[in-house]
Amino acid sequence: MSGNIKDSVLLSTFYNGKKKLRIIFHNGNIVWDSEKPPSDKYILPIENVISVHYNYLRNTHPSENREIDPNCFTIHYSERKYSKWVHKNLTLKHCDPLQVASWVKALQNHLQSFIKRPKHLLLFVNPFGGRRNALQIYEKYGKHLFSIAGVEVTVNISQRKDQIKDYIINHNLDMFDSIACVGGDGTLSELFNGLVLRECHTKGVDSDDINQNLPSPKIPVGIIPGGSTDTIAYCIHGTTDPTTAVLHIIFGDSLGLDLVSVYDEHKLLRLYASVLSYGYLGDVAYNSDKYRWMGPHRYDYSGFKKLLRNKGYQGEIAIYSESAEVQELMCSENCEKCELSKKNGCDKVVCKWQTISGTFFMLSGANISCACSRSPKGIAPYSHLVLIQVLWTCHLSEAYCAREFCFRAVGGHSRWNCDGEIQHQTNIRANNIVISGQVTYLFKQIKIN
Repeated sequence: MSGNIKDSVLLSTFYNGKKKLRIIFHNGNIVWDSEKPPSDKYILPIENVISVHYNYLRNTHPSENREIDPNCFTIHYSERKYSKWVHKNLTLKHCDPLQVASWVKALQNHLQSFIKRPKHLLLFVNPFGGRRNALQIYEKYGKHLFSIAGVEVTVNISQRKDQIKDYIINHNLDMFDSIACVGGDGTLSELFNGLVLRECHTKGVDSDDINQNLPSPKIPVGIIPGGSTDTIAYCIHGTTDPTTAVLHIIFGDSLGLDLVSVYDEHKLLRLYASVLSYGYLGDVAYNSDKYRWMGPHRYDYSGFKKLLRNKGYQGEIAIYSESAEVQELMCSENCEKCELSKKNGCDKVVCKWQTISGTFFMLSGANISCACSRSPKGIAPYSHLVLIQVLWTCHLSEAYCAREFCFRAVGGHSRWNCDGEIQHQTNIRANNIVISGQVTYLFKQIKIN
């Protein structure tokens, strides 16, 4: 075995139960197959290994201290099943303790070289969102896996609205290398709003000045789905499976996610990652709050009632865009359209304002596709910048790709649904691409770009 861990080569024969396996570790892959036919080869990249641990001898009495078994160890790893990741393990035994020791040491050295993996995680749990089972989700899907991975988790259970945001702004976070939450889109929104405002305070940036560039948080952020729709998690993972989210956090995977700043005439109201919606969805979110005891079904109930009573909302929207056409191109990781847009910037392309007025049924500014289990393609499948969708009262729909938009209510007013949270200020200005930093792939880390 070479002194350089990247050049490590190990070859041994182990027993997995009664089955004899030939195992080789080379070029960052662990490969095993049976000595006897049928020989099914399995290739495990070291990047998919969660941890490697010695096993313990079975105690003869509960009062005895646990002793390490020098002849046996277990490899904990993840495997992809369609859009989900699952936890698996392989227990190996050898009669020579030196063989076991060399494998354990070599594999652990490789895992320690993955510096993006979190060691100290601050985890917020929202016990009131979705089906009110966020704590149970953590206990069932997260706690054991984090323990296996050697991640030290500090759990903070929120008790009120904006508690997570206030905690992040006002507490020392130096001991944590990652932050995550168990909850829905609103819970994650609290988290990244707190991080951006914290950076503003630290760097002396006036967050209420719309002409200021808001600073980017450096700490990775993640989410374990526990809300009603979990739109952001679904868009990034393709699933709301909690185990998948936990494994992405453990591996420190990262992916870009833009934020949009929302201002009224005087100050910053909020940052959002998924959708800002006025009219129908705004009122549904507001009216459904009184039916939280119904869980996610409160949206169905409130939505149906509002649909029957909806007479439309009058307003005027101004859209700042480089093109009136929406290209039917799906956004994905390393999207060429997004990369080109960020590289050029609006000062190098011809952007202009256009104004639309009338009576709307619903108006939405989507920052991502907003896909979920009920709508796998989402309301804005071709969103790259902010995709403005206008649904008129006559049920005609229009879409615009915008860098910025403003809205002014005429006559009566509705409310804004901002990542599932209610904003009562009617007249707003929303500005895209305000942050460049990290979130976790929800966890694959959200990078806030």
